[in-house]
Amino acid sequence: MSDTGAVAQTASAVKNAALAQKVLSFGVVGLAVGASYIFWGSEFLAIGLLAYSALLYFAPLWLPMVGNGNSSNDAVGRALGALQESGTILGAISVLIVVADVVNRVRDRAKHGTKADQLRLGKGIKEESDKQNVFLGKCWQLPYCRKFVRERCPIYHAKVTCWKERTGCMCEEEVIRGAMENKPIPKDQLLAQKMIPRNHKLTDNQKAERCRHCVIYNEHQKHKYKAMLPSILGGFLLTYVLLHGPLIQLLQLTVKKINAAVQGLTLGAMNTAHVPAAFTEGLLVVMFLVAVSYSLKVLEYAIFKAKL
Repeated sequence: MSDTGAVAQTASAVKNAALAQKVLSFGVVGLAVGASYIFWGSEFLAIGLLAYSALLYFAPLWLPMVGNGNSSNDAVGRALGALQESGTILGAISVLIVVADVVNRVRDRAKHGTKADQLRLGKGIKEESDKQNVFLGKCWQLPYCRKFVRERCPIYHAKVTCWKERTGCMCEEEVIRGAMENKPIPKDQLLAQKMIPRNHKLTDNQKAERCRHCVIYNEHQKHKYKAMLPSILGGFLLTYVLLHGPLIQLLQLTVKKINAAVQGLTLGAMNTAHVPAAFTEGLLVVMFLVAVSYSLKVLEYAIFKAKL
């Protein structure tokens, strides 16, 4: 092939690489939007998009290993650069998705707690007009405690909680009947506690199951979630600040080992340049965001599914 033909072929390849770069950029945006629409709320959405963005970003490292290891051609270099740029775009969008998911998840759980379809006892009951909502308060200090029942409730006068006694106004007929019949309850805490109805027909596990589906207990769990949330977020923030230096060094060491492995696999054909500090810092931030996201999901499971 003549020099003129080779130059024309190279120019055409470079032009195609530039077009591919634009197509990839729009493609990854479409992928992120489509995946978010279909899989929003899935535990694997963020990690899947981040993994795919990493695959694209590190294409200049792994693609030559499955090819001939030669990336010196200008068109090939541009094509690999296009993959890397699309990986950067997808990674940035993925980080925004992680942040949006965390914010939406925290706001939804703090407001609603357990999903409505999992609540059976007290479902549909409106909050009292003169509601109380004492943070981490007892059952009779929470929004769904009805005033006319509370004044005649042995649990209220005994100053205990329905979830510890495994009986209450949302699950035990005797409590409601006593309130409807205006049954007198002594003001003394010890005497009032003796009047708390005990359902011996149910096992402790069955009674605990009633609590798990009760709107009042759900309010209690929402308070526990709000109480634990700052400790988790604060813990990650403190870890990031106090261990920032060692973590950055660990990441840099890991990247160096990966570079050395790539050099060995490609017999030195790959040019593994020094990774910028900004990349390492960004990688650490992404890892922390993913860790925060999954930690909050574990907290959700513990509070609203396992009901711990």
